[in-house]
Amino acid sequence: MLLAAALEAFAERGYEAMSVRDLARQLGVSHNLVHHHHGSKWELWKAALEHGLADSGRELLALIEASGSESDWTVANRDGIAGAVALFARCPAFARILADESARGGERLDYLFDRYVAPFARLLERLVGRAPKQSGKRLDARAALLFLFAGLTAPFALGGLASKLDGDRRRRRGGEPHAAALEPRDLEHYAATVAELITHGLAPAGLAARPR
Repeated sequence: MLLAAALEAFAERGYEAMSVRDLARQLGVSHNLVHHHHGSKWELWKAALEHGLADSGRELLALIEASGSESDWTVANRDGIAGAVALFARCPAFARILADESARGGERLDYLFDRYVAPFARLLERLVGRAPKQSGKRLDARAALLFLFAGLTAPFALGGLASKLDGDRRRRRGGEPHAAALEPRDLEHYAATVAELITHGLAPAGLAARPR
């Protein structure tokens, strides 16, 4: 409970503004207890991330292996990105923390990149590297990676904007227009839609994506 609550608090308030004492008070536990188990705020931050992403490493390796074994680039690209979106969706707090720390730079971003982002980058580099040539040109790998990370994290890191954009659809469905943009029932469809959009953006001009 503590680590899950800490992860959400870091995502909502940012590292500097998140108070361990306020978190302990919110959970009804002793601040000294939190300190005893996790030492500093920095150690609590790392432990919260590890808790939230406990199963993601194994699933990401499976995605990388699947992308390498799939002979059809369009299918590998779509499925790899859809799987990556689903991983972020299971821990949207991580996407928000990553977006915040990416804007700031520094030690925490270094930690995030080395431990969590680099494996995603390897998956995306593999997908970009396999893109078919068109007129002898290949995609700029750095620009493509930035585009992909933005697309993977934006639905979760930009939740307020997503809710605004989603307002009209929710009104038609009779829901709350400012509710969270992603609901469990919408997740699979949303991830597939984002993957298709990114895939089409990656496909070189004139290359028609083949339906599965």
